[in-house]
Amino acid sequence: MLSRQQFGLVPCTLHAPPQPFFGCGSRRARHVIVSGIANKARDKQQKQPVLKVTGITQLSNGKAQHFGSAGNSIEERHEAEPSTSVTNKNITDVLKGLILPVGYPDSVTPDYLAYQLWAVPAHITGWMGSSLITSSLLAAVGLKAGAGIAAAGAASIRWITKDGIGALGRLLVSAGRGGTIFDEDPKRWRLIAEGFTTTGRALEIATAVFPQNFVLLAGLGNFTKAVGKGMGGPCFRIIQTHFARQNNVGDVAAKEQVWEVVAQLIGLGLSIALLNGIEATGDPTNAVWAWVVIQSVHVVLRFKSLSMVQLPSLNQKRSCVLINAFLEGQQLPDVRNGNAQEVLLANPVNCAPRVQFGCTVSTAFNASNQTEQVLALAQLYHSEQYMLVWRDCRGQVLLQNTAAPIDMLRALWQAGWLAQQGIQNATEDNLQQSLDVMQTDFDAFLHAVETAGWDTSRIVIRSKGDRFTAIADS
Repeated sequence: MLSRQQFGLVPCTLHAPPQPFFGCGSRRARHVIVSGIANKARDKQQKQPVLKVTGITQLSNGKAQHFGSAGNSIEERHEAEPSTSVTNKNITDVLKGLILPVGYPDSVTPDYLAYQLWAVPAHITGWMGSSLITSSLLAAVGLKAGAGIAAAGAASIRWITKDGIGALGRLLVSAGRGGTIFDEDPKRWRLIAEGFTTTGRALEIATAVFPQNFVLLAGLGNFTKAVGKGMGGPCFRIIQTHFARQNNVGDVAAKEQVWEVVAQLIGLGLSIALLNGIEATGDPTNAVWAWVVIQSVHVVLRFKSLSMVQLPSLNQKRSCVLINAFLEGQQLPDVRNGNAQEVLLANPVNCAPRVQFGCTVSTAFNASNQTEQVLALAQLYHSEQYMLVWRDCRGQVLLQNTAAPIDMLRALWQAGWLAQQGIQNATEDNLQQSLDVMQTDFDAFLHAVETAGWDTSRIVIRSKGDRFTAIADS
């Protein structure tokens, strides 16, 4: 077996930290084949049997490069990328039937009504802001009282140009491959989408101050709003599906339309009164300041509505909350409290323990002794579906192509233990000890998670997509 010096690891001290040799790789899909001979599986209480690794083959851009005892060689190889009658009801029942799904509250999740009570005023302020923007846009293109046919024609050309630029934004989002990122953290991406939408609306409302730049401002604004809409739509569908406790997605979606229409009518009514007041002042730029106030309130309401959503699935951020509580000997938070502790706008890879999944071999190890490092790590983790390294208080995980979400949770748990121990750069002994503890305590952790009400069948942790394949000779 390779010595610790060959492995590239030295004990971690405050004065002499080990030289880093791990890092995350590119987003392009790659596969690493690790070949070797595996001994019989060890008992949980004993050391892992040594996996004698004879070489690795990394596939990248159609080329396979082999590292091992036989030396290095390059060869070409291509691989594809991977009705009830209303008369007998009282008014309360009628209203409930109009705005709430059939069977409420049993047919939806407990957070449904709280979300709607914050979403409705968010919709109202959204429609009020849209009305102010429309008024400013029309004024900017020349559709004021007394405008002639020529002005109307010029306005139409500008408006069509604006919509055309916006269509490019919708095309960009639709053609992109980023949809999978929404599944892990829909609340965060819904807020990011709100940021795009607010930026787009700010550009559009600015046409009231700079009408000479109408096409530029309105076009960019429409483009940015289209990107926000393309991001926000899938996120809302995930949240909407979450509400459908009894798989009544259609009913929940239909009632959502009722909530939105009611909010729209209220928002448009308030907008008429507000626009009349702004017109009475004789200064159209007052619409800009009114929009700033209304949009600020709208964003706060959107944030509050999303904070009401209580997702029972395990993404990376909520898993970190649960792992840290378990390792600290605390009672695990239930779904409501766990979601409350989740920082909505935080990037999952920056939540403690900080872990990046799907790193590649070629960039995770020193180029000088890459083969030795990979083989030593494969020996250590041969009974797992992942390989975790820990450097500078950050974990980097290489995943096998057969790794399931539960394996990613196991890696996150191991990283949490290393972080709790205050280990900055893990030695081979540190990795072995943390692996042993994880394999001993993970089942108890999983049981505690289920007892707290979380859905362990829905683990959604995103990786960069890079995988390796381990092959054991018989």
